[in-house]
Amino acid sequence: MQRLFCVVLLVASHVVAMRASQAPEFASFDAASIKRNRSSDTRTRFDTSPGRLDAVNVPLRFLIRQSYRVPESRILGGPAWLDSDRFDIMATVPAGATTDTIRGMLRGLLQMRFGLAMHMETREMPVYVLRVARGDGSLGPGLRRSSTDCTGRPAAMAGTRVQCGILVSQGPGSASLRGGSATIESFARLLSDFLERPLNDETGLTGTFDLDLQFTAQRSSSPGAVTPGGLATSPGPDDVPTVFTALQEQLGLKLDAQRGRAEVWVVDTASPPSVD
Repeated sequence: MQRLFCVVLLVASHVVAMRASQAPEFASFDAASIKRNRSSDTRTRFDTSPGRLDAVNVPLRFLIRQSYRVPESRILGGPAWLDSDRFDIMATVPAGATTDTIRGMLRGLLQMRFGLAMHMETREMPVYVLRVARGDGSLGPGLRRSSTDCTGRPAAMAGTRVQCGILVSQGPGSASLRGGSATIESFARLLSDFLERPLNDETGLTGTFDLDLQFTAQRSSSPGAVTPGGLATSPGPDDVPTVFTALQEQLGLKLDAQRGRAEVWVVDTASPPSVD
């Protein structure tokens, strides 16, 4: 059975915007082990639990995405093995470390053990633009103005929905984004993780929303066919629509393919790590 992959995004989030090769000193893991994963398994796992970080069968591009909180479509360049070689990382996290601290520790580990150096630049390239689909500006049934005040509140679950933030779930052939009191900016950043092009938000929607989106897709870090539109897809249940259809029917939004400018991370150097 394919493992369910879940990520909770707190509303108060941001993308690190610094040159990786010039990043400040990071706190370090108490201990960290890196091993090559030579299995034929295509499943990946990335868990942060109290005192632990476990990344299983993950390529370096996936690790960059997790540690810098940037969609893979915005990570360019680097050696071919950035996607093909898989690794298992087991690390012990100091007591009291926050999620942001753990990401900083992982960035430091990638720099030290993989020799990772990157820089950010703006390029003109194929992108998707997220817009309101309906001429009257109305939204779909899965996108509603939120009445929840999440100021100072951590992410909290209510059944299958997260009340403050966005829950990303992926099963065999399908994925969903469900959340509450979330900005469209946060939603677009997570949605772009399933696309093979950078996504620019031009909806003009401000404030916070409760949302519910389900579509057939798989993360680009996993094997899958790439459609002419650029989405990495896999077979899903017959009653689950593609992301293009789901956005219009469920949220009242649409994706337009065009050329545009996007901020991207360019991998300058990366070396196979010394393994334990």
